[in-house]
Amino acid sequence: MNGAIAVDLGASSARFAAGWLEDGELQYEIIEQVPHQTRTENGRIVWDFEALVAFVKRAAEYGSVRFGRATLGIDAWGVDHGFLDRQGNLIQTPVSYRDPSHEAAFESLAPHRDELYRLTGIQHQPFNTICQLIARRAENPNLVHDTHRWLLLPDLIGYLLTGQAQYELSEASTTQLMGLDNAWSEEAFALAGWPVPDLQPSLAGHIGGYIADGVRLMSVGSHDTASAVLGLEPLDETSAFLNIGTWSLMGTVIPAPVVTDAARMGNFTNERTVDGKVRFLKNVPGFWVVNRLHAELNIPVSVPDWIASANLDATERIDLNAPELFNPDSMLEACIALIGKKPENAETWAGIALLSLVEGIAEHIPALAECTGREFTSLRLGGGPSRSAVFREQLQARAGLSIELGPSEATIVGNLRFQLKSA
Repeated sequence: MNGAIAVDLGASSARFAAGWLEDGELQYEIIEQVPHQTRTENGRIVWDFEALVAFVKRAAEYGSVRFGRATLGIDAWGVDHGFLDRQGNLIQTPVSYRDPSHEAAFESLAPHRDELYRLTGIQHQPFNTICQLIARRAENPNLVHDTHRWLLLPDLIGYLLTGQAQYELSEASTTQLMGLDNAWSEEAFALAGWPVPDLQPSLAGHIGGYIADGVRLMSVGSHDTASAVLGLEPLDETSAFLNIGTWSLMGTVIPAPVVTDAARMGNFTNERTVDGKVRFLKNVPGFWVVNRLHAELNIPVSVPDWIASANLDATERIDLNAPELFNPDSMLEACIALIGKKPENAETWAGIALLSLVEGIAEHIPALAECTGREFTSLRLGGGPSRSAVFREQLQARAGLSIELGPSEATIVGNLRFQLKSA
């Protein structure tokens, strides 16, 4: 039997799934999921990159045994990357987007934010690739000259396993370095102080070299939200999407970028879909804060069970966009400081976290409608937390839209669907 392997690299865990067609319908199973975390190296927060590469190799080996012939597609979070020398060797361990060094670079771009949005249509965030490149150049000016090529994480792993380099479009669009025409912006690279890459971003679908016997690499929507949106289809003009995990990505698919003043002031972003359309969306903190609170409070039940116990009469709210919550040493202490007092019990904590999350999502729906000129009647959900009944109920009450439940594994489904359709 022929099939596909979807590797989905999240910011706190990695997993892979096997998929195949049965009577024309997608069937799949999650084969392995393992946690991974950052570490400190030379004063920077970096990824355990060797473990991620080894995980992809293990997924490919599984595909070789499971299927007679298969493709493998990698998706991951956006913006992070690694540097290669002229021999194709990794120069340094890829730095995490949560490293605090990117804040200074972000502030240095303040005078150019309007121009950057006009050029790229991408939200202003300190973790954007443009900020990271500025930070790395400030630390080591020679890095610009020593680097033959930098590649975004899924493409970087693909290169190290096949020797073939590319910039997949959906991932490249997260960098704040790609223009509205889907080509690199020379002006943005000039602001970063880096040369324009010799390869232009390209649509997903390229079939690369073998990474195990009978298993070839295929470029998919390598930004995980691009794969998730494909997994949530069909979507029409009345349907907004919400894929929720560490981050909450809420938006709609439109034919071309929107870079109006309203979109810029709302910090909406124009990322690309697998077919080159636009995921016009708002990046809202998701279960990052919830999960950190759950761990630090030593809650003895699972996150879904804890959320189900939420005290919905809790009146305090946390601004999940507060910079203090981006990567604090203690999420618990950071939230107490923002609230101004310590909630009395675990159920109240759950209520505050849940209601802060759903209200933080719902408040952006009117602006999404205004910027796109659309009237939404439904919100289609993907991601594991979408299975929480209390989350859906509270979101529907505050959003005023009907809630449609898409695949909880929307990213895996989209990754596999793209591979099998392309093959």
